[in-house]
Amino acid sequence: MAFDELYDDIITYVPNAGVKELDPYNKVVKTMAGDFKFDDAIFMGHHQAADLVWKMGAIGKNAEGKPTTWAAVHPEFYNLKDDPNVFVIGDSVGAVSPQFGHYPKSGHIANRMGRSVSTYIAQQSKGKPMKPVIIDNLCYMLVNTEPLEAINVKFEYKMGAEGHLLQTITDDNFRRQELWQADLQWYGNMVKDFTGA
Repeated sequence: MAFDELYDDIITYVPNAGVKELDPYNKVVKTMAGDFKFDDAIFMGHHQAADLVWKMGAIGKNAEGKPTTWAAVHPEFYNLKDDPNVFVIGDSVGAVSPQFGHYPKSGHIANRMGRSVSTYIAQQSKGKPMKPVIIDNLCYMLVNTEPLEAINVKFEYKMGAEGHLLQTITDDNFRRQELWQADLQWYGNMVKDFTGA
């Protein structure tokens, strides 16, 4: 809605249009959804786990035995299936649920995973069984500067009756300054959490 209402005349939003070819000199990108000329564009390569995860031999395999390009971890504890004392968090983590696949690749998720893992390590060090700490995710999008407006989306997770993680998404598309201020506060708290300041 924000793209359509605020930036329809300057931004072309084309979701899930696999890039086939890029011509940076003529500023044309060929995709599965057609060819697009661009003035400015940001292109990112395919995401995958960090090199360290590959060197550790911790990459998961799909049903055909091919590498998934992501760390194979327990969906709740984030430890390796082959070594429960080794944990992988953040962007390197592979699919954790048949319902939604991967957790979003965000700093919020990595922070929540890190907090959970610190709890698991403390439980292990005391010889106690690990008790799952289900994480959450919150994402703000600052969509306008005049006036200041933001939207957000919340992701909540729980263990389903079938024994796998389930995701519930709540979108807040009502653009307002209150969410802009909430984002800045969230960011400040996250920086303090990351740095210990």
